[in-house]
Amino acid sequence: MPTAVVPVKSMSLAKSRLAGVLDAAGRRALAEQMLTHVIGILREAGLSSIRIATGDRDLNADATSAARLAEADGAVDLLLVMADLPYLSSQDIAAMIEAGRQSPVVIAEAKDGGTNALLLRPPTAIEFAFSTETPSAALHAERATAAGFAPRLVRRPGLARDIDTPADLAALASDHAAYRVFRHVA
Repeated sequence: MPTAVVPVKSMSLAKSRLAGVLDAAGRRALAEQMLTHVIGILREAGLSSIRIATGDRDLNADATSAARLAEADGAVDLLLVMADLPYLSSQDIAAMIEAGRQSPVVIAEAKDGGTNALLLRPPTAIEFAFSTETPSAALHAERATAAGFAPRLVRRPGLARDIDTPADLAALASDHAAYRVFRHVA
């Protein structure tokens, strides 16, 4: 089983794009609830090595540090999963792991073309390309190809639906009973 890493901004900075609809306490509560969900799903999927990569630097720098540390600790595979995936299921994680049997680079594409999860073998197989002007899933695929890997793309609703905008939050509050507390603000 891969080592899982969940990158997380400090809770005081989390979900800043929702500042127009949630105050700092609300954004923190939402971020904590989603992080708890993601960790629970990783455990349910059978991953025993789960690390939280916290930092207020650039996501690429934080992910790179976490990947290097995991590799130095003996990890062969790294499953990097974003913390804002409230629709994530253990079947989504199983799909990533299964795709990893066919390729050392597996990319879970977000609804906006970003990257919500990566499975890498070895953990430092490619340079991370998060938070760029270009959708990162395509950039991760280009970097994998340039490194000699044939990447696999995984498109599943639980991996695609992150929470970035007020519309995302409104849909979540409507769809998911555990997040209904946020419906009055979305």
